[in-house]
Amino acid sequence: MSPGGDMEKEKQDFPKSEKVRKKSEIDRIFRTGARFSSRGMALRVAPNSLVRNRVVFITVRSFDGAVRRNRAKRIAREVWRLNKARFRQGFDVAVILYPGYEDFPVCSALILALLRKAGLVE
Repeated sequence: MSPGGDMEKEKQDFPKSEKVRKKSEIDRIFRTGARFSSRGMALRVAPNSLVRNRVVFITVRSFDGAVRRNRAKRIAREVWRLNKARFRQGFDVAVILYPGYEDFPVCSALILALLRKAGLVE
C-alpha cells in the first residue's frame, strides 16, 4: 500500500481514544453542554481540554429491540467516522438517536446539519 493510502486509513479509523466511555464524562456533557436538536436526533456539545473530539452515541428507550437500536448506533458511528476530519477539534459530543431514522443518508444529513448548527463543521 502506498504511503498516501496509509495516511488516508489513519484519518478514517475510530480508536477508543475518540470515544467518551466514562459515565462521569457523559454526565458532564449533559450537565454543561449546549443542546441542539432536530426531528429524530439531538446533540449535546461540551468543550474538552483535548486536541481531538470524543463522541458517544446514545439511543432513547423507545427503540423497539436491540437489533434496531444497535443498527442506529452503527450507522451514526459510521457517519461520524467518515466525516470527522471536517469537524472543529476540542469537543465532547453526545449524539442522542430516536427511532425511525436508521437510514444511512437520513442519519448522515441529520448529524451533519446538527453539527453545522453547533458550529463544529469547518
